[in-house]
Amino acid sequence: MKIVHILKSNKYSGAENVAITIINKMKDRNDIVYVCPEGEIREYLKKYNINYEPVKKISVKEIKRIIKKYKPDIVHAHDFSASVISAIASNRKNVISHLHNNNPRMKKINLYSIIYLCSTLKYKKILMVSQAIMDEYVFRKNIAKNVEILGNPIELEKIVKLSKEYKCDELYHIAFLGRLSDPKQPEKFIQLIKELKETIKNIKAVMIGDGPLREKCEKIIKENDLEKNIILKGFIKNPFPILKNSKVVCMTSKYEGFGLAAIEALVLGKPVVATDVGGLPDIVNDTCG
Repeated sequence: MKIVHILKSNKYSGAENVAITIINKMKDRNDIVYVCPEGEIREYLKKYNINYEPVKKISVKEIKRIIKKYKPDIVHAHDFSASVISAIASNRKNVISHLHNNNPRMKKINLYSIIYLCSTLKYKKILMVSQAIMDEYVFRKNIAKNVEILGNPIELEKIVKLSKEYKCDELYHIAFLGRLSDPKQPEKFIQLIKELKETIKNIKAVMIGDGPLREKCEKIIKENDLEKNIILKGFIKNPFPILKNSKVVCMTSKYEGFGLAAIEALVLGKPVVATDVGGLPDIVNDTCG
């Protein structure tokens, strides 16, 4: 079977990790190509020996070119934009729409949610990483028959192995793992540490991840005299030795489709404190957070 995976991002994050894991499990039996704009993802695909077709951008024109070139049996599109564009580009009902997050715009009747509803006519199957994404979609009744809830694949042994890859000498009270962007609300995490510092003067937290709010986070940390309390590590290929040396993992997400970081923390035996959004309530409860 010929399959093309379409992703809008060229960076390595949650959805990209899921796509790579799926491909690795299937590439021995199928002809698979990973499609996204040129970027840092190339080195990860090279590492796992995955066929890569870079494009200028994820557009109808480019995806039509990809479909014409590879003639795939399945177009596996990850998240909203890639799904809609793939539906328009394909002249067959062979698109799998794989939603990794519960974007707030899908909760109400608006152009965004209506466009997705129209695109579902071209989907062979709709995959959602948690029941919360389905429950919060305003037109859920219209697509229910074609939806399958499929949690993100987790390689437990791999996470444990990676946690021993290098030694982390620093010990942290609390860790934040995620992109420094609005959905993850990193500013809220910094505010929590500021409040905790009032009772735990030597509290030490670590933030692993990068993104558009990096400079803003640095500014807030400096303005609140938290440079000795919060360490900004930026993006790290293997964050697990650091998580292993942290007591608690905190997720301050505004919305979250699945909550992969929570699972990864729990695999390493770390309790998780998280906002009550998306798929997180299915993962974090009184026994583990």
